[in-house]
Order: sequence, then structure tokens, then C-alpha cells
Amino acid sequence: MADFKVNLIRYTDPDRRSLAHAAAVYLGKPDTDNVKRPLSIIKKGDTLAIFRGESARFEFWTSKVVYDHLITYTTLNMRACGGLRANEATVFVPPGEDDDPIYRELGEKHLATYRSLVHGIDPQSDNPMEKKRLQAARYIAPVSVQLHYVLDVNFATLIEAMFPQRIWSPGAQYDTRQVVESMFAQVREKDPELWDLIYEYYGPEAHAWKRLRVKLKKENPDLYEQILRDFGATKSMWD
Repeated sequence: MADFKVNLIRYTDPDRRSLAHAAAVYLGKPDTDNVKRPLSIIKKGDTLAIFRGESARFEFWTSKVVYDHLITYTTLNMRACGGLRANEATVFVPPGEDDDPIYRELGEKHLATYRSLVHGIDPQSDNPMEKKRLQAARYIAPVSVQLHYVLDVNFATLIEAMFPQRIWSPGAQYDTRQVVESMFAQVREKDPELWDLIYEYYGPEAHAWKRLRVKLKKENPDLYEQILRDFGATKSMWD
């Protein structure tokens, strides 16, 4: 059973009409209802500026470890979190990548010590004591307690940063990858054509080609130049 929950609670452009309008204005085209045009922008590698205007809002129940990874994106539209300064931690989340019960056993022990202080019980003697304030007691809470929070993420951040770094690149941290995979699955349900295309152009294969390009250019420059001549021609967005 997963030790997290993610719900997509708002998706701003399920029919792609807002993106279509913005794409038409950006390119000076009269057909503002052409919902295929945003796809062309992705295919031709143009700026994703129009995608910054649309967003997906998610509600999370995850470990603080995952939360700390997700809030590193400074281009998030909005963040609302019931943090430990004013909310009592009640759930410990063990690491998903290692099912050794020692993590839960020790984590629950530390959580119990923290909660004893909050409720005015001396964790060493079980005797009554003065209740400790949440903002002070949180210093001894386990790192991996469950947090409840909401993030609003614009499409450009999802496309260029969060999805590539957290699920499509080698070495992504296990628990965070599980959460972000759920995020991707939920936005894909809203617009499979768009997000399947994004997966094709920004997903694992795209990362593999980038690494291959660097290696090929270094180890076989003649073949690299030949491939560029035969297949490397690009068109302008206005072509």
C-alpha cells in the first residue's frame, strides 16, 4: 500500500482552447481555436511561454522528504502547507525503497517521543509535564512525517523541470518519483494527446538522445556531422 496520496483538484485547460488562443496570438494566426497548434510548438522546440499560463493544482499527503523535493521549484504558482509549526505530526512515513521494518519501528518511536512532549508527558518517565509548544517540539520530530499540502504548478514547470527531473531522469529519488508519476498520470487523463507528446519530447528517450549526442560528438565526430547534415535540418515555427 502506498504511503502517499495525490489528488488533481484543478486543471485549467482540459479542452486546450486557452492554449490554442495563446498560441494563435503568439504566432499571429487568425484561427484561435486551433487546438493542434500548441502541439506544434512542442514539436518544433519553441519557447514554452504559453504553457506557463496554464496550471494543475494538486493536493498531497506525503512525507516531508517528498515535500522538500517538490518545493525546490521556485516557479510554482502557489503553495499551501499545514506545516509542523502549528500542526501536530501524527503519521510516520517509512522509505518506499527499503521495506526493512527497522525504519518504521525507529520512526514510530521518535514520533511517539515528539507527541509525548506535545501532550505534556515526559517521554522518559511517562509522568505529566508542561506541554511543549509545537514549534519547539518539531525539532525532535522524525524528518519523514506526513504533511498535507497543496501545490499549483504551471504546465511549463511540469514539462521542463518537475517531470524530467523527478521521473524521467536516471537517479530520481524513489519516493518522490512515485508521487510525481501519479501527478503525471492524472494530468495525462485530462489531455492524453498533449501529455503523450510531452513524454515523447521530454521523457526518458529524449534524455537518452542528449547523452548519446554528447558521446557521439566526442567519439565519432565524422558520423555526428553526417547525421546532422542528413537529419538535423529544422524549420521555423512560422514555416
